[in-house]
Amino acid sequence: MEFSYASDDIRELAKALLNVQRQLQPAVKDAVNPFVKNKYATLNSVMDCCRSVLIENGILLTQYPVPAEPGYFGLVTKLVHAETGQYQAGLAMIPLAKNDAQGLGSACTYGRRYALSAMLGIVTGEDDDGNAASFRQEKCPSRRTSRPQSSTAQKKIPLSQMLSALNLADYIPHYRQYLEQTYGCPVERMNSEQYQEQAEILRECESNPIVLRGLLKTLNTYRKPQPIRQ
Repeated sequence: MEFSYASDDIRELAKALLNVQRQLQPAVKDAVNPFVKNKYATLNSVMDCCRSVLIENGILLTQYPVPAEPGYFGLVTKLVHAETGQYQAGLAMIPLAKNDAQGLGSACTYGRRYALSAMLGIVTGEDDDGNAASFRQEKCPSRRTSRPQSSTAQKKIPLSQMLSALNLADYIPHYRQYLEQTYGCPVERMNSEQYQEQAEILRECESNPIVLRGLLKTLNTYRKPQPIRQ
């Protein structure tokens, strides 16, 4: 069945949405992007920004998954004028970082935030523009600052354990290679600042498929055979 983006007549819905946009306040930037260090609004913040205003103007918001091609998560965002039944809808296809339940959950959260923000004109403040996915090393601390990890930092959750929690235990050897190349020291000698930076990235991977995909892209480069040095 062909997807319908709007009802034939949306005049009453448009009037209600105009009132919504008059009343909308900017979404609170309640999280920090670990790559570019800027603040952005999470899904909770975006929903808090618009939920009551939509209800006051008689608009029903629904977001639900739909079938999609392999490797993608399909999401419909629909705004319905309760009194007339007029509607507008958007269909988003979000690439899956991992084809499992965790990957689906991350894509759903990510897609809901961006689709809803786009439909209502809400600026969330996140401007990764692919920077998060690139996992660029220039954002890492200088190798010259490497020093032994403090005893306090050693008590924190091991990075390998956090990687395993993402179902990426097979990547642990490649992750260790990445860390050693990035910081110029073995994992055991990373300082607290370096540990915290990597821990933030791994935590972000739990809910942001772009960050997770960037991590996988980086680690996959370490799976390739290394050239033999003469």
